Amino acid sequence: MNIDLLTGFVRDIRSARRAANEFERLNRMNSTELAQLGLDRTEISSYAFNKHFNKR
Repeated sequence: MNIDLLTGFVRDIRSARRAANEFERLNRMNSTELAQLGLDRTEISSYAFNKHFNKR
C-alpha cells in the first residue's frame, strides 16, 4: 500500500472527527451564541465541514 494513500486516509479520519466534534459543539449553542460567531443554525454542518476539510 502506498504510504501517501495511508497518510491521507488517516488525515481524513482526523478531519472527520474534528468536524464531528465541531458540529456537536456548535449544535449545543443557542441562537444568540451562534449569531455572535456569525452563524445561523442552518449553517452549522457546512461550517464544520469547511473548517476541517477545505483548509488544505
